[in-house]
Amino acid sequence: MKIIELKKNNQLTQKETTKKAFSNLEKTLVALRELEIPLDSVEKINEKITVINSFQENNERKFRRKLLVQKSNIIHLLVKEHGLVPEKYYQNQWFAIGMSTFGIPLGLIFSSAIGNTAFLGFGLPLGMLIGSMIGKQKDEKAKKEGKQINLSFR
Repeated sequence: MKIIELKKNNQLTQKETTKKAFSNLEKTLVALRELEIPLDSVEKINEKITVINSFQENNERKFRRKLLVQKSNIIHLLVKEHGLVPEKYYQNQWFAIGMSTFGIPLGLIFSSAIGNTAFLGFGLPLGMLIGSMIGKQKDEKAKKEGKQINLSFR
C-alpha cells in the first residue's frame, strides 16, 4: 500500500502561512514515500491525509490548523512506533526542556549566590544552550543509527 496524495484546495490556500503548512505536510509525505514503512502505519497515515482531503468547511484558518495538527500526528506516529525522527527533532525538543530543567535552577543559584534577583533570568540562556547541546547529541545518535528522516522545515 502506498501513501496517498494530498489534494490542494486553492480556495483554502490563499494565505502564505497556509501555503507553508501545506508545503511542509507535502514535503513530509514525499520523504515518507521513500521509506519502508509497515502497512499498518501507512494505513494510519492515509487516514490522516483523508481527513485533510475531505475537509469541507470554507475556513482557511481551520484548514491550516488541520494541516498542522495532522502533520504533527504523523510525525508523532513515526517517533512513537518506529523511532524515526526528522532533522533537529531532539534539538528543538531539548531546547525547551533545557530552559526549564537546567535554566531555572541555574538562575536561582546565580541569584542566590549574588544576592540579587535580577540575575534570576541569567540561567535561562544557559539552560537553552545545555538543552540544545543534549538535543544535538541525540540527533547525531539518531542519524548514526539510521533513524533520522531527511526532512527539514526551514
